[in-house]
Amino acid sequence: MADRQKAGTGPELREQDVIAYLLRNPRFLAAHPELIAPEGRFETDAVVVDMQRFVVERLRRQVDDLKASTDRIVTNTRSNMSLVERTLECALALLYARDFNELGQILNDDLPAHLGIDAVAIGFESDHLPADAGQIVKALPQGTLHGLMGNDPSTRIRSQTDGDVMLYGSSAGIVRSDALVALVEGEGMPPGIFAVGCRTPGHFEPGQGTELIAFLAHVTRYAVGRWWTLQL
Repeated sequence: MADRQKAGTGPELREQDVIAYLLRNPRFLAAHPELIAPEGRFETDAVVVDMQRFVVERLRRQVDDLKASTDRIVTNTRSNMSLVERTLECALALLYARDFNELGQILNDDLPAHLGIDAVAIGFESDHLPADAGQIVKALPQGTLHGLMGNDPSTRIRSQTDGDVMLYGSSAGIVRSDALVALVEGEGMPPGIFAVGCRTPGHFEPGQGTELIAFLAHVTRYAVGRWWTLQL
C-alpha cells in the first residue's frame, strides 16, 4: 500500500521526459500511430477540405461563366457579321434594280426575308409621285416627318407601337415594333422617311445600333431617286 502511495506521489512527468523516452524508443510511435493523429486532433481538417472544395467549385463556375460569355460573344459576332453581309446584299440588289417594279419586289419581298423583319416602307412628303412608284413609295402629308420623328432628327426606335397605315399600308396591322430613319430633302427629292417594322414587340429597342438601318435607308433613297428623277 505504501509502495502504491509512493508511486502515485512520484515526480510529475515532464515534456522532456517524454521526448527522451521517444528518442530511446524510436519504434514506439510506429507501433502506436494513433498517438500521432488521434481522432479529433485536427478539428479544422474538414473545414479546410470544405474550403478547398468551395474555392475549386467557385473557380469552376467562373470558368464555365467565362466560356459561356465567350460563346455568346462569338455567336453575336457571327450574327452581326451575317447581318452586315445580308444588308450589303440588299443594298446591291437595290442599286441594280432596273425599274420601279423590280425595286418594289426587292423592298416588299427580299428585304423582309433577308433581314428577318415583316415590313419595309419608304415615303416622301409630296403629292407628285412617279406613275410607277405607287406600289413602293407612300405619299405623305406635309409635316409627317416632324410628327413621326419628334425630337430625334435622324433615327427613331419605337420598341412597342401600332403600325402606321400611311407608312406600312396593308402591312400596318402586323407591325408592333419599328425603326424610322429620316430622309432629308435634296437632290430633287422631298423630305421623307424610311421604316422597317417587325411583328414582335421589343424587336427594336432604344439604344441599339441603327447604323445598318440608316445605311440601307439612304441606299433605298438613292435607288428610288434614280427612277424618280427620270419619270417626273
